[in-house]
Amino acid sequence: MSAIQFRRRPLSRAIALGLSSGLAFSVSALAQQTDDEKNTGLEQVMVVGQKTERSLQDTVTSVKVVTERDIQEQNINGFYDVMERTPNVTGNPGVGFTIRGIDAFNVSGGGNSFLTSVYSDGAVLPYRAIQEGAFSTWDVQQVEVLRGPQSTLQGRNALAGAIVMNTVDPGYDWTFKGRLGAGEEGREEKAVAFGGALIEDQLAIRIAAEDRDFDGYIPNVTRGENSNFEQDQTLRMKLLYEPKALPDFRALLTLTNSETDIGVKWIDPVENPFENQRTTFNDPTHEFSETDMAILKLSYKLNDSWDLTSTTAYSDVTYGYEWDGDASATPGQTQEDERIDQTLSQEFLLNFAYERVTGVLGAYYSDLDVEDAYSGLRSLSMAELGVPQLLMAPPELGGLGLSPALAQAVLGLYADFDPAALNTIGYSTQAVESRALFADATFSVSDRLDLFAGLRYDRETQANAADNQFVIANADQLPDPANPSFDPMTAALVAGLNAQMLAMADAASGTEPQKEDDFSAVLPKAGATWHWSEDMSTSFTAQKGYRSGGVASNIGRATTYSYDPEYTWNYELAFRSLWLDGRLSANANLFYVDWKDQQITVQLSENTYDTETRNVGRSVVRGAELELAYQINASWSGYTGIGYSDTEFKEFPINDQELDLSGRAFAGAPGETANLGVTYRGEQGFIFNANANYRGDALAVVNPHANGLNESDPRFDPKSDARWLVNLRTGYEWDNLGAYLTVSNLLDEEYIVQPDDGGYSTTLGAPRLATLRLEARF
Repeated sequence: MSAIQFRRRPLSRAIALGLSSGLAFSVSALAQQTDDEKNTGLEQVMVVGQKTERSLQDTVTSVKVVTERDIQEQNINGFYDVMERTPNVTGNPGVGFTIRGIDAFNVSGGGNSFLTSVYSDGAVLPYRAIQEGAFSTWDVQQVEVLRGPQSTLQGRNALAGAIVMNTVDPGYDWTFKGRLGAGEEGREEKAVAFGGALIEDQLAIRIAAEDRDFDGYIPNVTRGENSNFEQDQTLRMKLLYEPKALPDFRALLTLTNSETDIGVKWIDPVENPFENQRTTFNDPTHEFSETDMAILKLSYKLNDSWDLTSTTAYSDVTYGYEWDGDASATPGQTQEDERIDQTLSQEFLLNFAYERVTGVLGAYYSDLDVEDAYSGLRSLSMAELGVPQLLMAPPELGGLGLSPALAQAVLGLYADFDPAALNTIGYSTQAVESRALFADATFSVSDRLDLFAGLRYDRETQANAADNQFVIANADQLPDPANPSFDPMTAALVAGLNAQMLAMADAASGTEPQKEDDFSAVLPKAGATWHWSEDMSTSFTAQKGYRSGGVASNIGRATTYSYDPEYTWNYELAFRSLWLDGRLSANANLFYVDWKDQQITVQLSENTYDTETRNVGRSVVRGAELELAYQINASWSGYTGIGYSDTEFKEFPINDQELDLSGRAFAGAPGETANLGVTYRGEQGFIFNANANYRGDALAVVNPHANGLNESDPRFDPKSDARWLVNLRTGYEWDNLGAYLTVSNLLDEEYIVQPDDGGYSTTLGAPRLATLRLEARF
């Protein structure tokens, strides 16, 4: 528990009043700026996430670059802060993120490959590490959000885009920076970063460490503690070696360890949730992870035109959870899981640059091994098990053909049994081996016209195996068909339904032998850029995106099966421009995505677990991004951006009984996003930043029929709320010290992130929270 505690509402109101006054003063000061004050141009930003370093203005791909300066000025503390400040990108910790309306992990419910990759210093992060927060931005040099398919250069898991994060490299001058922070609801922050030369101009080291704690604000009335606590620790060491004996050689070793332990951000579904935030579960409920990464990057300048780079990365990520299976005060229903992802990757790049031709040749290999062991007791309602559908479905489709009234009467006999207590023990493995060759080049036909093209051949081998055991723990509470009060028809229905449910559990139990399959793809890209002037260009790109096929398990039948890859063709028009002597940039992208062979989860019977992934979906995505950045003068700068994304399933069958969700938008895909901000940095040391971001409402679930709710139920197909969030950072800087006050969600906006969809939870957005920080730099 922090030694410094704040009362949230009174202090936040006072802070809001003070900062609003500061904003009014700052705007007044801006109005008094004279024309003869010195104006400076925008900082030149270099993009490195596409294997070839080029300026932001020369990058055709739609990319948002967050620099070290942006991180400091805008109070960007982690991965999801970057997401919410990027047009056409949204994200929430514990839920995930989207790019152009495309969920990073799954859009259509089927498949086990992701649609966006996140790289930390060259190492790809696994799903659970990303969902929990991916990375802190302490001592980070730059984050690049690449919107649109990156499959030609990145391969698998990059159909929607990629996030590339690089931390600060060692230097030969000794430097130090540190931070101490304390905030509302028990927030504590401690961080340091330092380094310098070990051998002059040849060997340098940099060490960064951070520890963050947050008590949370959602009370658990059963356990007597807050349920949305957070604990994060990161330790990183980097070694840079540039031997004088080999002047064109460079070696960079990065070692990182991070640990997280986070509670739950959801609350029990209640009326007036913003006034009644609470949880009631009695068993420990939290997620934890530990990540170890080692990255070795070797580079050598072969001659004036060719550079060779080798990047070897290894990561070992352990993720686990303890969970209350019924999320209530009832004891006994606990679940546990431990998943280990081990990834080894190797990439070789040959970059070349001639007068008219530049590009890269590459080879890539990765080996991912996953082990997942889980066990526990969970509650499943009769609706979640698909029993109402089973009772009313016609016999030719495997049901009993009962009328709704008779089906409801039969369900009433199971009041003591409902929900079913399902005891589960499982172990699964997954192995994914990828190999790829790729090339990307740009040819300057003239001073006005550039032609570019790329090609990748990607081959992947997947192997999956599983062993599951399912037992209905409360089977003794099933109604007895021998009950003398039952008439013969009722007794027969009860006997048949009991047998059906026991058979479902038995069918789901068993060992699934390892199944292996291979997938390959050829991924082309081509386009052209027309330079209207040195400061203005227009580009058109057509490229193919790819999500690999896979091997999966049908739990309801205890079988394994394969499904094919899915593909997109992406057509994009880009505009890049600089104005006002380089002080104003205006960049835009228009895009259209034609998506075929989507991997859809198809329900094969009334058994909830009897599902398989099939390539029966088709979608289109269309939209645009516009971003402006303006260096007004030496003290003032500002930016704004808007994003629009229209997602639509053209074909989306979800079972074999003609139920189709075609015409539906993607879950978690807001149509509109926007952001804007302004920064003032005074000559006397005063610094001020105000920024805001908007996200429209969005559907909350992929398939509203999955939870067995009636369409008249308000929880059947809910939406997350649209919202504006305003954030502020202000403070004063001396030569080596700085003091800052940061406020997130200044206006205390109340909004629902994940509504109740028939489960046991609702997730609300975080309230207004303030933090005080002291920082030192030497």
